[in-house]
Amino acid sequence: MIPVQQIQNWMNINNKDILLINRTDEFLNEYIAPYAERLNWISSFSGSAGKAIIEKNKAYLFVDGRYTHQAQEQVNTSLYEIKHLKDYWSHLTNYKYEKKIIACDGNLHSINEIEKIYKIFEDSEIVLELLDENPIDLNWKNQSSKPKSDAFFHEMKYAGEESLNKIKKIQNQIQLTFVDYYILSSLDSIAWLLNIRGNDIKFTPLMCSYVIIPKEGKIDLFVDKIKIQSIQKELESLVNIHAVKYISKYIKNLDIKKVVGMDKKDTPFCFKKICSDNGLTVNYLKNPCLYPKAIKNSAELDGARQANLRDGVSMSRFIFWLKKKIQIDEIDEIKAANYLYNLRKKNELFYSLSFDTISAFGPNASYPHYRVTSKSNLSFKNNSIYLVDSGAQYKDGTTDITRTIVFGQPSKEQKDRFTRVLKGHIAISESKFIFNTKGSQLDPLARKYLNEIGCDYDHGTGHGIGSFLSVHEGPQSIAKSQDKSDGFIKEGMILSNEPGYYKTGEYGIRIENLIICCLKKSGKLYFETISWAPIDRDLIDVSLLCETEIKWINEYHQKVYDKISPNLLIEESDWLYLVTRPL
Repeated sequence: MIPVQQIQNWMNINNKDILLINRTDEFLNEYIAPYAERLNWISSFSGSAGKAIIEKNKAYLFVDGRYTHQAQEQVNTSLYEIKHLKDYWSHLTNYKYEKKIIACDGNLHSINEIEKIYKIFEDSEIVLELLDENPIDLNWKNQSSKPKSDAFFHEMKYAGEESLNKIKKIQNQIQLTFVDYYILSSLDSIAWLLNIRGNDIKFTPLMCSYVIIPKEGKIDLFVDKIKIQSIQKELESLVNIHAVKYISKYIKNLDIKKVVGMDKKDTPFCFKKICSDNGLTVNYLKNPCLYPKAIKNSAELDGARQANLRDGVSMSRFIFWLKKKIQIDEIDEIKAANYLYNLRKKNELFYSLSFDTISAFGPNASYPHYRVTSKSNLSFKNNSIYLVDSGAQYKDGTTDITRTIVFGQPSKEQKDRFTRVLKGHIAISESKFIFNTKGSQLDPLARKYLNEIGCDYDHGTGHGIGSFLSVHEGPQSIAKSQDKSDGFIKEGMILSNEPGYYKTGEYGIRIENLIICCLKKSGKLYFETISWAPIDRDLIDVSLLCETEIKWINEYHQKVYDKISPNLLIEESDWLYLVTRPL
């Protein structure tokens, strides 16, 4: 029996009409270990964002614009109707006038989500049931075990601040609120707070754990103790250590007069339920680590600059290889990705890739978050576009860069779209803005020149970047969204700048650099670009550029040459000189 039918069979036996599934884990992480890939198991969809609604005789998969085409290819559309993620809540509302039992795993849904579901059905006959056991875990026979990788300390020379100092700052924040204990379930926040890294999740150096922070005194870490054996002695000077399974008992034993704080957006609902069931008062408080983590200190910023410089050398050497060395009919998406990986892994302080390389040729590049497989792998050929979005984890920083490269001659349309994407990229790079600006206020700058001809792209323009942490980091982003999670862009934050354009089934274009938010003496904020690799001149239509845009490209390319060429072979340096010459 195929997975979705197994679950529907379980629903019939257990009298459940609807099952809600989130693609996440019990830490509400974007990046998850294999054991938590429940949405992939039930649907075959492998993207990093999605939800499913399973009915007894029908199923729906909700994905965002990055994954629309991928979902159509991966998922059996006779079993699933594929819809846009933005339609998820309106679809749920359709059940309002029915009498049904809706089930979900409270470990895999945030407080915000569950409260929103309760709100939708408050005047209906719908019953929302929080499950004690996840039915996918009960039916998934070959489910991986939970990871038990060794944790390690993030060295002070890279972290830039001692953990004890960070803890004190966070406790000072908590003391200003009506909270006695704060539950922290966000893995990158825990990693940042304790200066600890792990290898529980591929490409993201995290350790699965929870933390409870009292407003004063030692904090409590809940973790599988096998992971911390090599650092336990030093760690005990920072925290009280408990096994993960004891967190519920710990919360239940808190003084009933105490107030427990948690973030509605990134805390699993199960923690609110434990508190409510045991008479504890809950006070909602934004994750106090969110902005301190996102605003990098000088050591983290210097590390990011150095990591991106080393990464830029690898990226430039890769483009040289593509443009000048390969026999085009002998290279494919997988071979290209492997070649780039082998260049990167020789770099100083290299730890791993920061995500699966998006190595996308021709029509595959029209899927914004395409992942190459042996089945989808395309060979290269002339007069076509290749898009490569890739990055690495270095101990001093996290990188993410995208380049779009043409082999042979681009079409007039391709040059037009590429140049419009480039103009949007430059507009973000050159923007000057005041304090308390949100990314949604900058986002129209990136889309303006595509919008002029009725074009757009269905993903954000930029996301936050961690420091040897998650390649996607909040609260900062540059996107259309103007909801409450749209964080302010502050001095010291690192973001990506990556507008794009995608023509379904034909080609895709994206240009991405990382940028640091900096403060001018005038009091305005601006961006410093820290990614260094040539932008393909063969795709630029100079007639569409204004003088300031040409100046930006020429100055950027001069910096690429000055920074990268000393690290190249003579042949590579000579090529770089030619491709970075002034327009």
